[in-house]
Amino acid sequence: MFEELSAINARPCVYSEVTTPALWTDQHISGQMLAAHLNPDVDQSSYRTEYLEQVVAWIIARFGVRATLRVADFGCGPGLYTTRLARAGASVTGLDLSSRSLDHATSLARTGGLSVRYLRQDYLTYQDDERYDLIILVMRDYCALPPNGRRALLRTVRTHLDAGGSFVFDVDSASAFTHVREQAAYGPSLMDGFWSHRPYFGFHNTYRYERENVSLDKYEIFEAERKRVFFNWVRYFTPEELIDELKEAGFTDVEVLGDLTGSPYDSEAPQFAAVVTMASSSC
Repeated sequence: MFEELSAINARPCVYSEVTTPALWTDQHISGQMLAAHLNPDVDQSSYRTEYLEQVVAWIIARFGVRATLRVADFGCGPGLYTTRLARAGASVTGLDLSSRSLDHATSLARTGGLSVRYLRQDYLTYQDDERYDLIILVMRDYCALPPNGRRALLRTVRTHLDAGGSFVFDVDSASAFTHVREQAAYGPSLMDGFWSHRPYFGFHNTYRYERENVSLDKYEIFEAERKRVFFNWVRYFTPEELIDELKEAGFTDVEVLGDLTGSPYDSEAPQFAAVVTMASSSC
């Protein structure tokens, strides 16, 4: 038993395994994620409704959302942003891995009489002839990706963003990393049954990786007939680090903001946002 517990609590190598897609494709967990998306009072899978409305209002005002504006929401979930942007007149595409979330988004659009194109695709490998004036990535998804995943995302953005178009996203800040504490927790049906509808025992470990400015929340879930491990990685950025990473990917026009409502940057805040603009063609 001592050896088993030692193995459970052993520190993984940074980015040794990435399990993010499982959160959106597992039948039970995706239902839990959707419920969190649709809870208007919590900042979990989505931001709470009050802030979400402020984000949409800023996007509409900043980018002049209109009938000719082509918008893509990478990781659109149940359509909370796509529906609102389509209602404002934009031509909208939503990408997500979760069939359950996309079903909800499609139903929402149909009920509202809106035309929104939804694709069950991974935005890291997405390929399409469509080009967009605006691509959004909300809820700090950028930070959940390993380095090769972030590079793949930025390649996708460059491929699908039209000249003069913008990529808008938010990230976790270096200030937030200072508040991460290493800890371990255990419990039957850990997180109130979030991980399975069947009985299970769950172990949750939080680790800090100082050199990489990365944290990990690792969940080991033991059921009667199976064991599963989930890794939730988060990379924390300073504006300088983020700009350098974007420049390496070929983006040179970067504006740093406090958040996705357009507020000024605050070095003490737990997050900040960036607007990346694709250079216009000189022809």
